[in-house]
Amino acid sequence: MTSNRLGCVVAGTVLLLASITTIPAASAADCAWTRAPLPVPAGTRQAEVTATDHQGGFSGRAVLADGVWHGVSWRGGQFVDHGAKVDGEPIAGLPDETRSGALLVWTAIAAPPYYGPSHAVLLRNGQADRLARPADGFLRPFAVNEKGDVTGRNMVWTGSRYVHRLLRWPADRPGQVIETALPDGYEPEDADEDGTVLLRTPDGPALWRNGVITPLAKVAGAAGTFATGISNGRVIGRISYTSPYRTYGVLWDTDGVPRVLPKSADTRAVNRDGLITGTTDEATGGGEGLWRLDRLVHALPKPPTHSMWLTVASDDGAVAGSTYDVSDGTGEPFVVRCV
Repeated sequence: MTSNRLGCVVAGTVLLLASITTIPAASAADCAWTRAPLPVPAGTRQAEVTATDHQGGFSGRAVLADGVWHGVSWRGGQFVDHGAKVDGEPIAGLPDETRSGALLVWTAIAAPPYYGPSHAVLLRNGQADRLARPADGFLRPFAVNEKGDVTGRNMVWTGSRYVHRLLRWPADRPGQVIETALPDGYEPEDADEDGTVLLRTPDGPALWRNGVITPLAKVAGAAGTFATGISNGRVIGRISYTSPYRTYGVLWDTDGVPRVLPKSADTRAVNRDGLITGTTDEATGGGEGLWRLDRLVHALPKPPTHSMWLTVASDDGAVAGSTYDVSDGTGEPFVVRCV
């Protein structure tokens, strides 16, 4: 896309912020956002939170005292270790889980950085259910809904380049995987509870519903538009401008209209009620922020010695994330709740 000069960027952004439709603020009274650590065993080097059961529980990965990544969960304030492997293969990620406690896992045959052939697995009550694999490619599941339908993507070598395909494992068709070809350059990114798939495309984000692809509306003047997540029909992402480079977090509410999040630089997670996590702009400290729809409700300052991310937004109103100290490779998981 054509780059914008500074004057056009500033003017366009001001006009956009002045003209966007305002979403009503949350009806609940403001509260005190309180941060607390998620417990880990002695000797844990780092941990990351990547999923929630939306009922106070979280899941992710952690490097424990043995020095390797384990799949882990936090349930009722207790740490749960799912081990370093499932069916003999290393756990490469835990991208999602259900309220009933089913954990979506993807594994890899190869050692880190996990570029080898992988499998999608559902963990239920300690039992591993390995899902069907397509004939070839490098798959990665990213969402499971309450019915047990799993969505993911596959990266397939065509002889000259890799292409991405949409993968779906319907719960009512055990042992089957449905692989759908997508237009050139399209990549599945996330999936909503109703099966709507969020796509990344060369021309900006789009939605896939029952085989029909619908582009999301663009923000006038933006050089780039990207999406990061979807929940209950709401999509979050970011836009970028050039000359100079600048990014903003964006919400597409259920009406499909994009709204720039005030004091934002990007977005990371969204829950069904429109609670959004992301990074605040430099003027607000460049730390992590929480938005209720298009209203900033809390900002966490940028730590002086390490990085910090809020990666998960639970439907019960809590958010969770982790820190990372690049100097020694350590990090800690934490949860932030409104009390």
